[in-house]
Amino acid sequence: MVGAGFAGLVTAHTLAGQGHKVTVLEASGRIGGQIRTVRWHGLPVDVGAEAMFLGSPQLKQLVNDLGLTDEVVAPVAGSSWLQGRNKLVPLPAGVGPTGPSKLAPVVKSGLLSPFALARASLEPLLARRRIDGDISVGEFITHRFGRAVADTFVDPMLGNLHAGDIDRLSLVSTAAQLLPAARTGRSLLRRQTPRQAPPAGTAQRTAPPLFASFATGLEKLTDILAANLTIHTNAPVRGVRRTPCGWDVTTEAGTYAAERLVLATPATVAAELLEPTVPGITAGLTTTRVADVATVVFAYPVEAAETPALRDGTGILLRSGSGRLLKAATFLSRKWAHLRSDDVFLVRASAGRAGSDALDYVDDITLGKRLHRELADLVDLNHRPLDTLVMRWPGAYPQLEVGHAARLTEVRARLAEHPVRLVGTAFDGIGLPSSLRSALAGAVN
Repeated sequence: MVGAGFAGLVTAHTLAGQGHKVTVLEASGRIGGQIRTVRWHGLPVDVGAEAMFLGSPQLKQLVNDLGLTDEVVAPVAGSSWLQGRNKLVPLPAGVGPTGPSKLAPVVKSGLLSPFALARASLEPLLARRRIDGDISVGEFITHRFGRAVADTFVDPMLGNLHAGDIDRLSLVSTAAQLLPAARTGRSLLRRQTPRQAPPAGTAQRTAPPLFASFATGLEKLTDILAANLTIHTNAPVRGVRRTPCGWDVTTEAGTYAAERLVLATPATVAAELLEPTVPGITAGLTTTRVADVATVVFAYPVEAAETPALRDGTGILLRSGSGRLLKAATFLSRKWAHLRSDDVFLVRASAGRAGSDALDYVDDITLGKRLHRELADLVDLNHRPLDTLVMRWPGAYPQLEVGHAARLTEVRARLAEHPVRLVGTAFDGIGLPSSLRSALAGAVN
């Protein structure tokens, strides 16, 4: 196994559970990839992935299988803010990363003009157009609801999630939940089915939260996955060579003989390693753009929480056209009970998008100052941060744009005759659910 990020650890853990002897080689000095928890001001702050989406049945099952269900913590109830025309507006109920599922809350929010609302209400009529191939999420949502819905909701939510352009992000690869409606021409506004009440006398169980973390941070998950694995950190792989029995995997410390090879690496690394064995594979692996992003955590005086926006919301989401470097912020000490303190109020900000090199021209100090100014302007914050923590993630967000799934299918078809699998965000998308699905598929015998 090359790569000890979340996908690599899940794959290795699953294969070990099947009885395989697994050796994990990680180029960096730590495991976990984009799951990273740091102890800062006495609090476990996640500076990579912030939460687990337990709406994913597979992720929920993994947490349960690892014996961690009872340690799950839920966020405090609250809503993120969206930037309206003149003020911050709470995210309307029923609006997700791929648009609204009901219009009444959107109408009440005032985020859309009467014309935009009228256009969005036509979605059930326009839904009849069936999509057979792959188009961008932006094109699909614009056809169904109009451009205002795409710009107001999908861009700041799905676009921020992927640090990308919704007019380039693939419907197939980044919004697969929309595919049944797209393929059949079913309305998204009319897709809800009423919940059936449980039979009389049935004991009601408390449903787990859709989004969750652990009181000690998300590294709890990767630490448990890695507990019984053989992992070598600071062990970059210099080359792989096919042998009659499988592979020889070369590092500075020596060569490992393996029957099977799993690459949970950036696509460029996978291409470099596989090109000598599968000539021409590089073209299919390196066409995916990547985005550089940065996470900046501010420790403000606790009085900062008295600002109405910080007191009444859990975060803020901005459109790509906002003119700001800041693209989103989470009020950590408001959202998570385990991140509350008598000394500081934590806010996590993010910056960086595909196609932008803005992060290249600011050092960490300048980046922190600029994001603080932009945040303070948006939420009427009159306090300066007591401390700032900057974590950069270069090339961490692969852009799964239109046609990605087809290209990856061709790549995997070419690799089918070799005992090698590709897993992880570079191939199957960002987010723990996507990484987990990729890892489980890669561990199939």
